[in-house]
Amino acid sequence: MLPVARTPRIPPKLDPAPEAASILEKVMHVDGQPLNEPRTLAWHPLLLKRFTLLASFFLTGTTIPQRPREILTMRTIHLAGCEYLFGHHQLSAGAAGLSSGQIVGIRGPNRGWAPEDALLITAADEMWNTDTLSDEIWSELARSYDEPQLLEIVMLLGFYRMVCTFIDTLRIELEPGVPGWPPLADTDETGPRPIG
Repeated sequence: MLPVARTPRIPPKLDPAPEAASILEKVMHVDGQPLNEPRTLAWHPLLLKRFTLLASFFLTGTTIPQRPREILTMRTIHLAGCEYLFGHHQLSAGAAGLSSGQIVGIRGPNRGWAPEDALLITAADEMWNTDTLSDEIWSELARSYDEPQLLEIVMLLGFYRMVCTFIDTLRIELEPGVPGWPPLADTDETGPRPIG
């Protein structure tokens, strides 16, 4: 399914200041161009600099293993309805150990997952719905994750919620060749749907 076209409220910066240009050289690229998200932030070089430090930490620097990190991230992105980030994370989810069926399944009800994966989905759902984690979910997470990892889980969930809000408010467009929403299992429906 092709992504929905939309007009950006602030277009990606085509002629960034030298400071922003040097940062953009180091971010992810598609077809030789920096992604639209950091190119939009290039209008504000200091914000771009600070954002890329935090984003790179959550993409590759956490002590949370890659698979749990990607499950938490993709579930939050789905809940936010952010096609842009979901498309980008589809491209890296396989390397994190998620199958194509699991990438689609992360958008549906929390059924059929291994217990450790289901816990992460429940945590993302609970944080999304209540802006906190219950003692029960916190205790379950604490059985598998140490204190630094628990801090990262909470910050990661909040970070991606913030980034999705930024992307969708500014209507940042997916780059050509980056997938949009995958069809939901057993349907032709795409896009976010309520979790049931």
